[in-house]
Amino acid sequence: MSMSGRRRKRALPTTADRRAGRAVGVSLSLVLLTGCIPTLGDPLPRPVAMGRAADGRFRFVVPLCGGETVSAIEVVEHQTERLVWRASRPTRPEIRHGVIVVGDEDGFAEQETPLREPLPSNISVSVRLSSGIEVGRGFLLADVPERFASSGEVDHFGDAVTDDEFREQATGEYC
Repeated sequence: MSMSGRRRKRALPTTADRRAGRAVGVSLSLVLLTGCIPTLGDPLPRPVAMGRAADGRFRFVVPLCGGETVSAIEVVEHQTERLVWRASRPTRPEIRHGVIVVGDEDGFAEQETPLREPLPSNISVSVRLSSGIEVGRGFLLADVPERFASSGEVDHFGDAVTDDEFREQATGEYC
């Protein structure tokens, strides 16, 4: 109330005021939402390639950026997300530097979930790196031919490439 005891009349908002208010509201909403929505594309953008070790077992090749090492790996059945193998704290240099043979019992200090059965036909792999980043990819085992055991090649989204070609391309794109 004013000193005279009368109420001051408030002006009603104009159409322009309403539009400006909506514009501010929409802008704030967009800013808040974009902070909550992941960027477009794969949430694990750095690829992992799959090949075979000389003995025929499946192996993963993980491209690493400067100073990174492998910390842990997890393999799950793709459709059911059932944990198949989980290991951490690699003990061998080749594993720390991104070449991992599935089920390698001696290559890790911890086998949280040992590989006790043949791999399912469709798997997803996630590899945690020392940088805190997780990289991963899904695979159909049928897409990784047995000839890779002798050729040393890996499957990179349908292309057969050497470990070095894969790493060079991936580090050039992601590091």
